[in-house]
Amino acid sequence: MKLTTGGGFAGIGTGNLSVDSEGKMAYEAPTPPNTARKGCTGNLNRERLDPISDAVAHSNPKGWNKPGLNVAAPDAFGYKLELWMGGDPGPVTVQWYDNTRDNLPEDLKLLSDVLMQQMKAECNPGIPRSRKPGA
Repeated sequence: MKLTTGGGFAGIGTGNLSVDSEGKMAYEAPTPPNTARKGCTGNLNRERLDPISDAVAHSNPKGWNKPGLNVAAPDAFGYKLELWMGGDPGPVTVQWYDNTRDNLPEDLKLLSDVLMQQMKAECNPGIPRSRKPGA
């Protein structure tokens, strides 16, 4: 799955995170235009991967594309989630903004929360990580 963000006052989002079912992950920090993105890659340990796997297992992507989720307020952060499910030919894609978050289906809200928590934890000083920056 891949969560990409954009928008906000500076227009650069809050970062991007991709995670596969085996725990391989890549994080890209938000950066201004024409600047190289910094981030890290690695493998999530079980403690970090299990909440993501559980949220995916309890998700129902068919109910995610609700009307009104893709309506941004000024300076809102935007989110785009692409989720590849076994057997599907392509990803399920859903977009929303922080101002429409309260209208997300509960399973998508849970998955979003777990991914955002992981995004904040990766590559940030002082937080135990599952691998080293730049690895």
